[in-house]
Amino acid sequence: MVKKLAILAVLTGLFILYAINPEQFVFAPKCPFYWLTGLQCPACGTQRAIHQLLHLHVKEALGYNLFLLVSMPYLAALAWTEWFDRSGRFTRLKGWCRHPYVTRTYLVLLVVWWVGRNAVRYF
Repeated sequence: MVKKLAILAVLTGLFILYAINPEQFVFAPKCPFYWLTGLQCPACGTQRAIHQLLHLHVKEALGYNLFLLVSMPYLAALAWTEWFDRSGRFTRLKGWCRHPYVTRTYLVLLVVWWVGRNAVRYF
């Protein structure tokens, strides 16, 4: 039941992001990290990127949050193997997604993205 509600919530969120442009909607949630520090967090631009991606504007979506779009296949595989693979058919994929080297590499790339996207603003 919880998985069905989660899927419904994700689909509802995607519908809302398709219908409403976060740049033009004043009530779209703002990033508290950016508001407090003036620096972008790794997820900054995610709403706008997903909105553009849902409208098949890939170039614009890449401009808002490149790391999110590049990491989508990994995140989708991780979510699929964790939440929806009841039969255990994807054990090799699950093992790869959860392998310490893969998760550490992902976290290192996430930090590099976080630092890099803010450092570019100052150079």
